Amino acid sequence: MNLSEIIDNAASNWPDHPALVFEDQTISYGHLLSSINRLSNAFIKAGVQRGDRVMTLMGNRPEFVACYYAAMRIGAITVTLNPLSTSYELSHYMAECKPAAVVCGPEQVHKFSGIKDLHSYIKLIITTTPIDGAVSYSEIQQDFSDKFTAVNMDKHDPAVIIFTAGLLGKALGATLTHHNLDTNSDLLRDIAKVGPETHGLALIPLFHAFGASTNLLGTQKVGGTVYLVEKVDFPKLIPWLKKAQISWCGLVPMVYYGLLYHPSCKDLDLSSIEIAISGGAHLSYEIYEKFTARYGIDVYHGYGLTEASPVVSWNSIKIPNKPKTVGKPIPNVTIEIHDDEGASLPVGVEGEVAIQGPNVMLGYYGKPKETATVIRNNWLYTGDIGKLDEDGYLTLTGLKKDLIITSGFNVYCQEVEEILIRHPHVSDVALVGIDDLMRGQVIEAIVVPEPGSQPEDREIIRFCKEYLSRYKCPRKVTFVKEILRDANGKASGWR
Repeated sequence: MNLSEIIDNAASNWPDHPALVFEDQTISYGHLLSSINRLSNAFIKAGVQRGDRVMTLMGNRPEFVACYYAAMRIGAITVTLNPLSTSYELSHYMAECKPAAVVCGPEQVHKFSGIKDLHSYIKLIITTTPIDGAVSYSEIQQDFSDKFTAVNMDKHDPAVIIFTAGLLGKALGATLTHHNLDTNSDLLRDIAKVGPETHGLALIPLFHAFGASTNLLGTQKVGGTVYLVEKVDFPKLIPWLKKAQISWCGLVPMVYYGLLYHPSCKDLDLSSIEIAISGGAHLSYEIYEKFTARYGIDVYHGYGLTEASPVVSWNSIKIPNKPKTVGKPIPNVTIEIHDDEGASLPVGVEGEVAIQGPNVMLGYYGKPKETATVIRNNWLYTGDIGKLDEDGYLTLTGLKKDLIITSGFNVYCQEVEEILIRHPHVSDVALVGIDDLMRGQVIEAIVVPEPGSQPEDREIIRFCKEYLSRYKCPRKVTFVKEILRDANGKASGWR
């Protein structure tokens, strides 16, 4: 099984049907297959082989979709990176996976200027904007054949690597198989009536497991049209959204907030939407109630993590919706609540959420020790605290892992603290998450200055942005005399 065959099937059944809509472009399934095949031939000619890694760094664009499938088509593994990644972060990712090819978008191209000369394992760089040492996407579409037969893959072969701070507080590449992603791609049909006339809104980034598995693969499996949105810009989005007649959407809480309160959404009609899904972070009950009351659309809240491809549970239209829960396990997935020794706990008792199922990752790329830490006795230990009710619905109550979720992104405190402590005027630092109706949480840095120094908050924030993506950086800095820590070194307070 090769997931790229989704496009073969769609192009065979609906060759002239729109596969993608992006800005003023409409791309048919037949045209998309031709683009994918040309890229596949370009990869092969450059020496990219089965099992090699192909790194993508771009937003929700047609070029991303074509490269995503093309890498799978030749048996390579697609490494999907957040386009907001800094050069510092990229250097880590590249060292971990050593990509044979790199594909980057127009706003990311500067990050790869001259990089091929520094890394001998890179055989090909493809860009949307020409730079020295790279091949442009348009050149490939002109110069290579549009015929290519997908390499046959075992369903348990790796398809994608997604870097996440993982369950261990450091950036690790979660390796998802063709079968992992396929299990989640079928979920759309579990909650909605989908087919060639389905219009899916891809506003969640496709480098996310959810964006790829459900928004992309799930919609295209049934010949539907994927509407690609690269950035959340409400004044530009709303006129286009009115025109698109979206059938379903998966959104992060921040977007639900914007659809309620942004001035451009005042007269917005979303009556074409049959189903709306919330994920990436906790959707407050207040926003849920206001959204459903205003638009008449029920929002189905779910739960997942990258290591589980990512969906673990959700409220679907086939079961009663319990909006204060994250639903029941998806088909073929088992959820249990375990104590610290790995024993199963009874209904209503809080503990760590542990899961089994075909959605559980192959492991962290090149990290068997770290993999064994989170996958034990065939259970994936999520680091989330929760409980099951008598009907099997999961409620999340806390975090075992040191994590802040902001605007749908996971931020692990350790990663940010290790950067901030490098600042010459920072003696000690701890990160905390402050509840925020729009973003879920915002990051605050608690900083102990070096004796005799008086750093400014903007100086601390600017320093962090030199190394880390903006969403990982604090929005607020509070200076204190001392951070109190427990026996394990974890911050317990400050003064």
